Amino acid sequence: MKKLTLCLLFFFCVLNAFNQPLPDSIKAKYYTAKTDEQKGSCLFNYFTTQSLTDSNTAANTLALLDWFGKQHDVVGKNYTNLRLSYILTAKGDFPAALNLLFSLLPRFEDRKDNFGIIQTYRAIGSTYMSAKDYAQSAAYFKKQVPLVSGPGQKEQLSRVYNAIACAYGEGKMPDSGMVYAQKAVALDGESKNHLQLAISTSTLGENYIAAGQYDIALPFLRRTFDYYQQNKAPSPYMDAYLKNDFAEAFLATKLYDSANHYARQALQVSIPFDVKDQSMRAYEYLYKSFEQTNQQDSLNKYFRLAMITKDSLFSLEKIKSIQALSFREELRQQEIAAEKLKAEEERKQNIQYALMALGIISFVIVFLLLSRRHITNTKAIQFLGVVALLVVFEFLNLLLHPFLERVTHHNPLLMLLALVCIAALLVPMHHRLEKWATAKLVEKNKQIRLAAAKKTIEQLEKDETKNVD
Repeated sequence: MKKLTLCLLFFFCVLNAFNQPLPDSIKAKYYTAKTDEQKGSCLFNYFTTQSLTDSNTAANTLALLDWFGKQHDVVGKNYTNLRLSYILTAKGDFPAALNLLFSLLPRFEDRKDNFGIIQTYRAIGSTYMSAKDYAQSAAYFKKQVPLVSGPGQKEQLSRVYNAIACAYGEGKMPDSGMVYAQKAVALDGESKNHLQLAISTSTLGENYIAAGQYDIALPFLRRTFDYYQQNKAPSPYMDAYLKNDFAEAFLATKLYDSANHYARQALQVSIPFDVKDQSMRAYEYLYKSFEQTNQQDSLNKYFRLAMITKDSLFSLEKIKSIQALSFREELRQQEIAAEKLKAEEERKQNIQYALMALGIISFVIVFLLLSRRHITNTKAIQFLGVVALLVVFEFLNLLLHPFLERVTHHNPLLMLLALVCIAALLVPMHHRLEKWATAKLVEKNKQIRLAAAKKTIEQLEKDETKNVD
């Protein structure tokens, strides 16, 4: 029996673990967080440990969204939906990502959750950048600036400036990009954040490349390259991107050997990690370099590789489109399930309301019957009348509260006024009912006293008759 008990306990523990998408350590931090912003930060730190391109990430995120829904945790659902927007963007479904983000933004604003607002602006800017709408991307990145300009937020402000500079650099608007890149470099220098300084320095160099000022760009790129050599690049993508920046600058300045050297280095990073857009970029620089030096065989080789990679990218885009459609269908099915759950909860709530209404009606009927036949004390009628009034008022308050919130837009003054109006209607009804019950009680007491007097007189008459006999 003991072994069976232990086995059952183990089974339920395992089942409970599978039903909770959040690891226990993250869940403990999440539920001990005191504010919505702290909860969001906890979830975001957890999300950054997962790759957006991992095949399990989408399924895990959907499971987490479903779990938060069952817990009725609005904060958790909002932040998980924010994560979903990044997955949709990675799959190339930019309209769906933006629709989701624009629906989340007012929810964070209503709760005055600044962390959620900042992250939503950031996600919108990133989605527009992926969709190559660089002006809109920069505009939404800029919306973060007032929210991260307080004391102790230099690191966040630097990242925002760097993102704005990236958007302008990618969009070939280097004059604007340089302004924000220089601000980011200055802040990172002050805080001595060497990793972030390396990133913002490379962004400044990329803006000088976009402006065609390669001699100014190269020192900034070398500074970042030195940091990557001494430490570790933030990601293979950024490492390959930087080396391709060197190749682009050297190709433009007709230093073809250097261009080939850095393009090949970019390939050494991008091919193992399947960073196809940077592979195609490196192949492009190689065949253009060999074209300038009239090396036909190498030109043909790398041109062919560039075209193959380009075709692969186009095929990849088709796959992403199919995955995006499938993912949107999963989201739709989850929304249907959520609507069913909501309908079931509303049905249970309606049954509870009906039972409460039946209970109130039964209470009133019993009160009237008792006041007519059994209750002989006026104070008892007054007490039960007040109880009945309070029960009816609270029931109406419970029933009408969602409607009042919607009509008054959560304005406390208007809601108070509405409740006062309801009370003003109930009090006269209670007063009339109490007056009627009291009148009935007085009449009943009169009848009781009259009956008692008649009985006494009859008894006296009987006694007198006996005395006469």
